[in-house]
Amino acid sequence: MLNSGKPWMALAYVLAAGLVVFLGYFVEREAAEFLLPGFGLLFLACFYIIRQTEDDASIDLAYYWGMLLRVLLLFALPALSDDFYRFIWDGRLLLNFIDPYKSLPEEMLNQGLTGIDQGLFDALNSKPYYSIYPPLNQLIFFISALFSPNSIFWSTVMLKIIILVFEWGNLKSIRSLLTHYGLPQSYGLLYVLNPLAILELAGNLHFEALVIYFLLQALLWYEKQKIHQSALFFGLAVATKFVPLIALPLLLRKLGWKKTLIYGLIVAATLVITFLPLINTDHIWAIGDSMKLYFQRFEFNGSMYYLARWYGFETKGHNIIATSGQWMFYLTIGSILLYSFIAKPKGRWAGQMVWVWTLYLLFATTVHPWYLLPMLAMSVFSQYRFVYFWSFLVFFTYLNYAGGSYTDRLDVVLIEYGIVALITILELFGLKIQRFLSPKTHLPF
Repeated sequence: MLNSGKPWMALAYVLAAGLVVFLGYFVEREAAEFLLPGFGLLFLACFYIIRQTEDDASIDLAYYWGMLLRVLLLFALPALSDDFYRFIWDGRLLLNFIDPYKSLPEEMLNQGLTGIDQGLFDALNSKPYYSIYPPLNQLIFFISALFSPNSIFWSTVMLKIIILVFEWGNLKSIRSLLTHYGLPQSYGLLYVLNPLAILELAGNLHFEALVIYFLLQALLWYEKQKIHQSALFFGLAVATKFVPLIALPLLLRKLGWKKTLIYGLIVAATLVITFLPLINTDHIWAIGDSMKLYFQRFEFNGSMYYLARWYGFETKGHNIIATSGQWMFYLTIGSILLYSFIAKPKGRWAGQMVWVWTLYLLFATTVHPWYLLPMLAMSVFSQYRFVYFWSFLVFFTYLNYAGGSYTDRLDVVLIEYGIVALITILELFGLKIQRFLSPKTHLPF
């Protein structure tokens, strides 16, 4: 019961639901005066629930409520990201038997194709690029178009249903892994009742929901010592987004060279199978050019990269993203490999993923809020909670869109990374922030 002697707890649950509806259905990205206070209040409500949840019954309720908050967003068009228009565009191309990797959007306009019209074209944020979404994503885009070839709204609903199915799987997988590790089930609420995860995945249709599911399944099979099955799911995670590859070197000291090689080969085979539609070399180059263009033009909420950008303006008089982006890439690979070789072989793989993901984001030119979510899911199995607070702070980068015109708010970036760095350092020096989140929970670390 929501009001079983705990009126403040009941109020927090109801307030969280009301704020999710308000933010999902009535607030646009540009309306920072409503978006940011609303998110802050939602985070406080969820934080209160996490902090007060103790017994098994209340934990179960919190998990179910977290899923309910996601379902509430089923009929809300994404307001914080317009990427979903490209999802629908690609899906409709497939419905017309058109290869989404072969032609630029403007080349498909005015061809008399079902669902391909001027309105959808105008909504695209990626008109100059070939599609960069892997075939696994394209299959889901196709399903949404098949369900509703002429309605953006119903295609979006279908995409959301698929995301919700994977999110339900994520909640179940988190509970299974927590049980395996002997950790309190309340730890999973850091993801389940995290406003960033709720709004960005179920609300704004980011496919990190699938990445998280496949990574959790890879972890589950890895812990069962079923390496082949684990590698299959890890390959599916990479087939959804390439980023999980950064966690692969961690296995070298855990499994040894031979088993890691077998693991990698299974991952590679999974990628080959899912990427068979890209077997045409022209397709591969087109996608490669689009991705290169993306990483040389786009910058958002960077940390180390922003320092390099400042250095470029001071010494060269212009943005040196073309060269500094390459150096950031090399530093990312180098730092991840270094950490992988010094990390404890018996350390928990999920916890070590948190650190390699952190290294990746520190050197990235673009760090959108939803990029943190796989790392957030992995962090619930570790003793470190800086990611949880980062998931709160990163949302305030939406202040860049306030008023309808984009402004790079360096003050927000400085505050964000400054606080995250401080919390991380305090945790590394032994501060048990988990006690602050769940003061009545015994720490197994």
